[in-house]
Amino acid sequence: MVCGGTGAPKVVVSISRRTEPYFYAERIAALLLARYPPERVHTVVVWTKFPETVLLKLRTVLSMYSQVYVHLTVTGLGGTLVEPRVARPEAVLAQIPPLVEFLGDPRRLRVRTDPLVMLRRNGEVFSNLETAVQVIRAATAMGVTAFSASFVELYPKVRRRLLRRGWEAVPLTPEERERVWEKLSAAAAATGAVLYGCCVPGMPVSRCIDGELLSALHPAGERCRVDKAKGQRALCGCTHAIDIGWYNMTCPSGCLYCYANSSV
Repeated sequence: MVCGGTGAPKVVVSISRRTEPYFYAERIAALLLARYPPERVHTVVVWTKFPETVLLKLRTVLSMYSQVYVHLTVTGLGGTLVEPRVARPEAVLAQIPPLVEFLGDPRRLRVRTDPLVMLRRNGEVFSNLETAVQVIRAATAMGVTAFSASFVELYPKVRRRLLRRGWEAVPLTPEERERVWEKLSAAAAATGAVLYGCCVPGMPVSRCIDGELLSALHPAGERCRVDKAKGQRALCGCTHAIDIGWYNMTCPSGCLYCYANSSV
């Protein structure tokens, strides 16, 4: 499919499922401009836990592109032992209004209370199953209409990391997961927002990168590819995009559940 109807197809560029761009903004900006200049790009999709990634570090570069869509992760665990060097949720949420102003439309922002976790250490439980509800309520009050969530995926390297540091993952029964999801969905639906499951077994397949949505939101009405992305998980419905990022890059956030880095 050709965006805009003529010429070479424009691309959706993702920064990044693999790397927190906040810590590599200069390198990512240089790579983005060199390989995918504005005239070749339909939309830049930014994944980050730090609004400053868009509002400060990449603002000048992103302003050159016709459309920017942001996945802002706010788990509610920022500033705790689980996410020691991520800002507290209230500080991140406070930056949603200027972020929406930069994006030009609240529909270009999705808030991710992702992943949903319950961990135990020395008898103390750390969980965002309840705080995620508060995050959704606060974000909907600022006009956010779309959310994503999933339950933590305990890859072998994540399990080894937790065990090495004295942490234990607390498993949830299917019934407990269902109750958690109902609460989150209800919090979103109360203002007409929607909660999407990101590769959640038993939930409808959803698209975190949705070519149809990005086409509908494009300020010039240009369309982009809507065919399914290759190489993603079976439950992932994302459409085609090019990700510029790197697994196993050092990320100072220190999130215990991170699967992108071998060590945290």
